Amino acid sequence: MLGASRAASTREYQLLDTGTITSTGSQSYTIPDGVLYLEIEIWGGGGGGGLGLTDSGRGGTTYQAGGGGGGAGYVKHKYYGAQDMRADDTLNFTIGAGGAGADLAGSNENTGTDGGDTTIDTHKRLSATITTFSSVKAYGGMGGLSAGGFCIGDTCGDGGTATNGNVTNSNGKGGVAQPSSSGTCMAGVDGGDSGATDGTGGDGGNILTGDASDGDAPGGGGGSGAGCCSSCSHIEVGGDGGDGGDGKVIVKAYG
Repeated sequence: MLGASRAASTREYQLLDTGTITSTGSQSYTIPDGVLYLEIEIWGGGGGGGLGLTDSGRGGTTYQAGGGGGGAGYVKHKYYGAQDMRADDTLNFTIGAGGAGADLAGSNENTGTDGGDTTIDTHKRLSATITTFSSVKAYGGMGGLSAGGFCIGDTCGDGGTATNGNVTNSNGKGGVAQPSSSGTCMAGVDGGDSGATDGTGGDGGNILTGDASDGDAPGGGGGSGAGCCSSCSHIEVGGDGGDGGDGKVIVKAYG
């Protein structure tokens, strides 16, 4: 009949399976039977925190804390591949690791290292590629600046961005900026949170222990080291930065 409206669908989709992947690097999720769509959440890795230092010279002693590592981006994406999904197909990912905190004894004294990016890569059936995803990516947070270091392109401690999710794209929070040097002891500063409710940034090191705490997984940035360390074996140095939290993937299958 003219003017009659089509009845709306009242179907409620059922959650068939949930897969959580916390290992980094190349990973996959096996699609179960009867799936109509997948809801996918991804977090990048958090950036490592910067190193704190104490500098003693003729003009006296100055203290400099590091900067906090950036939190990772977060993406939520729905994949409607009902006509192409079959049991035992795989959805493939690259999951970013958290960046290492800057460590005077290590090789990354200038900044904490950047967190790795997490991407949705392909939907495959055996060796055949069914779908290649176009830059659905949660970028890792940037490493925090160390005392006495320098930033290239002013990106130290920035939060990771999030791109091409069709539900949510939430950028990570930047780590707290490196404070100005001081003539008195100074505590470290906090890392940035991830772009989702999970993944809190690590705490800055205090002036007693010096070293910062790691960012929470998934995707929290590491805190920065204090500019002095009254009870450490390296009193004249300061505290190390905390590591960033690793990335993560959650897949929910509906049918």
